[in-house]
Amino acid sequence: MKKLITLFILSAVFLSACTKHNDDIEDLSPKADLQFESPTAGAFYNIGDSVLIKGTASYTSTIHGYDLIIRKASDTTTLFFVHVHDHNANLQINTKWKADVSNTNLQAEVILHLDHEGHTDSRKVGFSVR
Repeated sequence: MKKLITLFILSAVFLSACTKHNDDIEDLSPKADLQFESPTAGAFYNIGDSVLIKGTASYTSTIHGYDLIIRKASDTTTLFFVHVHDHNANLQINTKWKADVSNTNLQAEVILHLDHEGHTDSRKVGFSVR
């Protein structure tokens, strides 16, 4: 009987440690699979080079397009922006941008529009122009 009571108490302790509490934060924002092929993180380009922003995005349902933004990393000045309205569960990102700045660290960001309710997911990659 003593073993049964001990087992019951231990089970209660373990189960209470795994229960959800009112103050638990749960991330319910949708997540897509978004991968950059180019540019690679930390890549260097020369002024005047054509920078290929290439990647793939997939989601469990239809993606409703994406924004591609190239910004200065230091002050977030937008150098390039394009909105692509495309409906598919799998998207190919394939855009060229001519590097028209020098000695600058930049970020390319893709923001996926996952539905018409405003849900998004995004990824960034940093690169530099000399």
